[in-house]
Amino acid sequence: MKLRQIADIRYDLNQSQAEFWGRFGVNQRSGSRIERGQVMPLPISILVRLYLDGVISEADLDRANRKVRIERAL
Repeated sequence: MKLRQIADIRYDLNQSQAEFWGRFGVNQRSGSRIERGQVMPLPISILVRLYLDGVISEADLDRANRKVRIERAL
């Protein structure tokens, strides 16, 4: 998937960069860089592809993000 396509999908979803990229653990600034052509890290690329293909859901990403926040707090 080309990076420009991801930005188009984000626009179609009517989501800000912070909202779209945040679900993948990416801050707005890094999401902007990715959309402008910076190489997307492979783990993020895999997550985005699985999400856009419907293999993982918003709920799956929310659970993963909560677990990471809890682990970081310990």
